[in-house]
Amino acid sequence: MTKGYTRARMDFTVRIIRADDVSRTVEVELNPDERRYTKITKDEEVFYLDKYLKTLVSLEEKKSAMMNQMQQLPIFGSPREVDSVPKYAAKRRSAVVGELASGQYVTPEENASTHRDFQSQSEIREISCVSVDICGATARRIRDSTAFDKAYEIFLRELGTVVGLFDGSILKLKGDGFVAWLDTPGFTVLCDNTVDLGISLLVVLRDTVNPALEKMGLDPISIRVGADHGPAEVREFCVPATGFVQKEVLSDALNRAVKIEESCDSDQFRIGRSLYELMHVQWLERATEVPFDGQSVGIDHYKMYEVQ
Repeated sequence: MTKGYTRARMDFTVRIIRADDVSRTVEVELNPDERRYTKITKDEEVFYLDKYLKTLVSLEEKKSAMMNQMQQLPIFGSPREVDSVPKYAAKRRSAVVGELASGQYVTPEENASTHRDFQSQSEIREISCVSVDICGATARRIRDSTAFDKAYEIFLRELGTVVGLFDGSILKLKGDGFVAWLDTPGFTVLCDNTVDLGISLLVVLRDTVNPALEKMGLDPISIRVGADHGPAEVREFCVPATGFVQKEVLSDALNRAVKIEESCDSDQFRIGRSLYELMHVQWLERATEVPFDGQSVGIDHYKMYEVQ
């Protein structure tokens, strides 16, 4: 990531004018999405007011630079492997019920991405982090450790698969949850998939995991989900006297995701401002700002949003 470089996003509606399969080129008409922008004319100059970020944009000032950049701009499709999460959750519910009865795991038809460790690279890179926590896990384990461990196994297997369906990987387990990370090419696709993943985790818990647990006489699970976006790097830490060596992912986005998750109530999904600023208007429409102590993440007045 280039030092001092700031990412920004604009949302457009797209109308295809001409497409040529031979030259693999396409001509399109782009217009600022009316769901996100209010058109303002001042002194015969046109501006667009971002309703969510409260910024004013002049496309005339940016048009030349945008056209030059777009000539060489790669276009990335979403790597998600599921078209309808509710339909996927319904299919998995019967599979999990069968697994709890027979003890035999049934692999989903959809292809989840193979797990990837977060590898050290020479440059800092931007990722999204999603922190998931089971509410009241300690008390549940004390009451009935066998029942909790069985429920946790199903929870981790099914929600971990959802992470893979969005091309993410689990970074680490927490004993009562996990932290996942996503590193999809194209930051707009990455941020949209991060929000989609957070909501999908709640859907699969509600429609797959909990109905299956209840059918087997086990208590349902409630979770909290927090997410944010930002730079990350890997550093190696060691204790020379003992020979201890361990690599750790250092990321403010990771730290914020955990703090945001801890602020949630049961079955809530919240995100940080860094992710909010880079997601599509379809998600902005579903996000509501909620109180948050920014000092807990070292940023005064840092904003947090609940997504439904």
